[in-house]
Amino acid sequence: MFNFIKVFRSTIIKNFLIYSLGSILLKSISVFIAPIIMRILTPADYGLLSLVTSFINILVAIAGLGLRQLLSIEYFHCSTCKRKSIVNDIVIVYIAIMVPVFIFLFLNMRTINNYIFLNKAYASLIAVSLLIVFFRFFNELFYQIMQYRAIAFKLTVVQIFAAILMFSLNLLFVYSFRLGVLGFFMAQLISIVTVSLLGILFYFGQSYHISLCIAYSLSKAGFYVRKGLPFIPRMLFAWILAVGDRWVLAKYSTLSNVGIYSVADMFGQLFQFIVLIPITYAYLPPLFEKFAANKKNILKVEKWNQKNMLTCMVIMFVLVSIGYFILRPLVYVLIPQKYNQSFVYVWFLLIGQIFLLGSYFASAFLQFQKRIHFLVISLLVPAGVNILLNIILIPRFHIWGCVFATVISYLFYFVITVFYNWYIQKKCFF
Repeated sequence: MFNFIKVFRSTIIKNFLIYSLGSILLKSISVFIAPIIMRILTPADYGLLSLVTSFINILVAIAGLGLRQLLSIEYFHCSTCKRKSIVNDIVIVYIAIMVPVFIFLFLNMRTINNYIFLNKAYASLIAVSLLIVFFRFFNELFYQIMQYRAIAFKLTVVQIFAAILMFSLNLLFVYSFRLGVLGFFMAQLISIVTVSLLGILFYFGQSYHISLCIAYSLSKAGFYVRKGLPFIPRMLFAWILAVGDRWVLAKYSTLSNVGIYSVADMFGQLFQFIVLIPITYAYLPPLFEKFAANKKNILKVEKWNQKNMLTCMVIMFVLVSIGYFILRPLVYVLIPQKYNQSFVYVWFLLIGQIFLLGSYFASAFLQFQKRIHFLVISLLVPAGVNILLNIILIPRFHIWGCVFATVISYLFYFVITVFYNWYIQKKCFF
């Protein structure tokens, strides 16, 4: 048992380092793209780019029908053959439903431009945006399967390749050809389609096509849609919990405070990108495999998981606290003086991220137990608490009110997840 745990942990650490280093490289590429885009685009163009990006992100969440999130629930309960069958079902159901939907959207691009973009966009830009939404499902499904199979190095290489491709195409389309906003999204589309093609090669190379049965997959469309739809509001609630406070801060305070808070929150996003997401990518798939292999002794595995949760949270608390005080002088040198105030709030926002990390550990057992309705409601409640606290605190405390509301909401999310985890353990296993 000791040797197994040692190997298990070393694999997790190795994959975490791969994902984390890959995330740093990906973030670096994004940092290089931003100045080029800002140098070429006018403020109006940049506003349109932001609007189209928000449109794509929201439509991706809706168009996916919660199918990929449903895969995360079902995948680790199945044999290897059954997993391939589920992937085929999800792909066929998505194509069967979304192809007619996107044909309808293409035929109504003028209406989309009128109501969504207030006639600020144009047909070619909307068409490219819709294609990005359609193909991103396959792109992210490919990444998801590689993550679940713990193919960390290949996944990271593909992601870096896609980012470099998009960076190069941005230089070509935006900088050289001066295609503006359209050039940016054309580069994104080509990168996404390229990764989707790599996904097709992976699909045939791993013999997923052997278990393909279109008629059988279509017969289960109702089941998949019914089970997947609850995940759509969960994604929207997560978005509200993450960024909804900025809208309240803008309403009850000043845009200057919104800018300062956004810079402070940028460090929280960096923590997510470099620490939180790599940990979940590296840790959760092996944990789910361990749950599946020890169903009769699953509480022992969950006890081990919660011990890891507490250990990880304590380590992160110590590292964040030490890092904050060590790096503070350097940050004050690197960021413009007018934004120096933002770093005052960073430590508190990072503590909120640590509570969010803990909730990922605590919700893993619930996800394996298929407690879908709780997973949806567990984000609805803290998202509502976040908005309510912001409305109460911001008029009096301004940015501090926003910070306290965010941290309390993440703490609340962590606490209700842990307590419901304990409730399910006692209800179902005692």
